[in-house]
Amino acid sequence: KSPKSTSEEKKQAIVPAEEFVPCGKDKSSMKKSYTVALMIPLYLDDVTQMDVTPESGATPQENRPLQFVQFYEGFRMALDSLEKTGVSLKVNVYDAERDTLKTLKLLHDPQLKNTDLIIGMMYHRNFQMVSDFAEKNKIPIVNPLSERDLILEKHKHVFKVRPSLKTQFSEMIRYLQTNFKDSNIVVVSDSKKINKITADSIMRAMEYTKSDVHLADGYGEVISLLTNKKPNLIIMISDDKSYVLDVVTKLNEHRTEFGITMLGIPRWDRFDDIEADYLVNLKTLVMAPYFVDYDDAGVKKFVSMYEEKYHTDPEPLAFQGFDITFYFISALWKFGTSFDRCIPDFRMNSLQTDFRFTSSKDNGYENQYWEMYQYENYHLRRIILNP
Repeated sequence: KSPKSTSEEKKQAIVPAEEFVPCGKDKSSMKKSYTVALMIPLYLDDVTQMDVTPESGATPQENRPLQFVQFYEGFRMALDSLEKTGVSLKVNVYDAERDTLKTLKLLHDPQLKNTDLIIGMMYHRNFQMVSDFAEKNKIPIVNPLSERDLILEKHKHVFKVRPSLKTQFSEMIRYLQTNFKDSNIVVVSDSKKINKITADSIMRAMEYTKSDVHLADGYGEVISLLTNKKPNLIIMISDDKSYVLDVVTKLNEHRTEFGITMLGIPRWDRFDDIEADYLVNLKTLVMAPYFVDYDDAGVKKFVSMYEEKYHTDPEPLAFQGFDITFYFISALWKFGTSFDRCIPDFRMNSLQTDFRFTSSKDNGYENQYWEMYQYENYHLRRIILNP
């Protein structure tokens, strides 16, 4: 053999063969039909004991079988849509209650080892048990709920849908550098240590870009740092509703004197009792892991179909169930069981959020995408962060 051919053989021996196969071309990972498991707390044994009469006033939390039922309904609608496009599936649904002994029993189901994808809508300890099982058997498993980075450590097959707050921070800085570089930026936080650390980090990041940025020592100092010579951006770092309401009220009183835009972090999408007028007046921006635009044609169609099928309005869990199921099964159908190495570049229009996954060595995949929307003329308008 020539030296050249020997060299080529060594190179091919060092580099795994799959590295040479483009995404979606690895026939060894493709199947005519795939097996998908949904693990979700349905508490089916409690169904006959529920009181769903209007007079009972029982909440979904009190009627445990209703807690996650909308996620399941969104899951079912996604399956119906996928099967209409020719996707062939075998679907198993497991009632994954909080009881860890019952979860352990589920893991003894022999057909679970041959599953191609697990969607784990579970409590934390239960998910840990199932993700250990999935890692051992090399089964991709999706976590729709957790924001904890710990679920990814040493679990290369876990996909965490909810982005962490640290990714929110990096997305926000990128957005500010592009859109508010010439503004007067005032950063204010409540007294929590973590929020003060975040405020200092934002200050350093914006000072590095030579932005006009100031740190307010409590909301009482905010007004003195505003100017009428350029637009003002107030970055409010607090998850304390009372504190936020105080600042928003104070700023609203001065809205006619200064051009003010307010950015609320870390999770203002959870606030539902702040005056909408104030948020509109201050052109408030909010970052959230998901956002539903009810003016979108796809959302309107989904809402209509959901109402027709289930005779109620879809809540965020229903959109989430549909998006996650449709996205991951589409990836599985397109790329086969090795879809994990292809998914960082897999894009798809969704109803509630986008998916942009990244991973680090020996760890699982985290969605990095955050939505941003703004209160404008009493409507919520989506802002494209990273097209």
